[in-house]
Amino acid sequence: MYRAALTAVAAVALIVGGALPAQAAPAAATPGAPTAVKVTGVGGDADVSWSAPRTGPKITGWRVTISPAENQPTHGVDKLKASARTDHFGALTARTTYSFAVRAVGAKGLGPAVTVKHTATGATTDPTVQSLFALNAAGAVVRFPVSGTGAPTTIAAKGAGFTADDRGDVFVPSADLTSIVMYPAGGGAAKTVATGLHLTADLRSDVPGNLYWVDSVSGSIVKLPVTGGAPKTLLGFGAPSASIQRAWGVGRDGTVATQAGNGDSLVVNTASPSGTTTARTLTYAGGNDTLGYATAVVVDGHGNLYLNERSPGGAGYWGWYLLKPGATVQQHIGTHIAFEYAATNSGTFSLLQSAEWCTSPAEYGTPGGCAIDRSIPNMLVLGSTGSSKTVPVSGITAGSRGANIGAATESGDVYIDIDQAPTAGLWRVPAAGGPAQQVSAAQFTRLLVM
Repeated sequence: MYRAALTAVAAVALIVGGALPAQAAPAAATPGAPTAVKVTGVGGDADVSWSAPRTGPKITGWRVTISPAENQPTHGVDKLKASARTDHFGALTARTTYSFAVRAVGAKGLGPAVTVKHTATGATTDPTVQSLFALNAAGAVVRFPVSGTGAPTTIAAKGAGFTADDRGDVFVPSADLTSIVMYPAGGGAAKTVATGLHLTADLRSDVPGNLYWVDSVSGSIVKLPVTGGAPKTLLGFGAPSASIQRAWGVGRDGTVATQAGNGDSLVVNTASPSGTTTARTLTYAGGNDTLGYATAVVVDGHGNLYLNERSPGGAGYWGWYLLKPGATVQQHIGTHIAFEYAATNSGTFSLLQSAEWCTSPAEYGTPGGCAIDRSIPNMLVLGSTGSSKTVPVSGITAGSRGANIGAATESGDVYIDIDQAPTAGLWRVPAAGGPAQQVSAAQFTRLLVM
């Protein structure tokens, strides 16, 4: 809003005889300060709201920052469109006081910031504020409490390709794969949040609630910003080829990674939360490890990639490898070849391995298969900074070969689904190890903790 003002000299001139005309004060070059700025929050979430400045030129956008910015995408800086009046932050740490600064953006720069503070009362490090989401055998999205006890709640009857954000909102591709439907965490009617899309039945999400998918026309990874606006193309997989297998993943911080390979070469593309893209061609590390067929990618909250690859040939080994930021040589994870189950959260990667392993021809080529010990005696936990520990586990036996991706809470509890007797069903493995707890004897896929 512009507001005329008289200078002191002009005002005096008018009083004594009107010799000089009134002069307008110089217009502000940048927007004024936002008004009515406030923050509300519960658990590990906070919502900041504000109103427009009372003075200054046209607003072209908003910039909202959080400090400290640990576990936040884009280093804690959100750039929003001009119509925005709210912003959401997740992954807050309990008993930590955060500062939120809101500034208007104009054509000639940023206006002054207004800062508000909020102390998180709970966080994603507290398992009671997270939920385990999964797809049941009937194709419905269900939610379990991550305490390991309690019956599941059905969220959506047809949920193939679903994902969820840290508020507990669930997102499902429409049946014709052109729209995204949201089921609010607090209940209520489902609503369509985006249309006119080229989806595949495989949505992903990060902590703030940005949504990602593989475009069915271009084959690229597309992002739908939680702050609004049109979908953005982030990454491709490289030139299409029937001989190359592909996989992709999204970290809780918004890091996106693609993996493509055919047993002779592997290419990994990465987009950081700020949008910076890198491409890496992996090289052979030597020893007994090889570059396998790309089968899965999971990402922690610090840019570490965990790649699952199926070994060339007919042995039937599916192994996990660590690829650190900037590296081109992957590191094999685990102490031996095994049937494996893996999960990651913001800061750790957990791997459950069977005591023994046999090749696929040996398992299926003789009556009764190979007689090996498939029990899982321990869980290996790798930290994002290089720490490592092993905790004992009991009560579970590995099932089929495969990537076998589970889900982990921020406190380190791991959920896996085992598809074969004698321990078929959904299991919770405590972060401290010990006896595994069966959550359900039924089968579930697409496990997700948010």
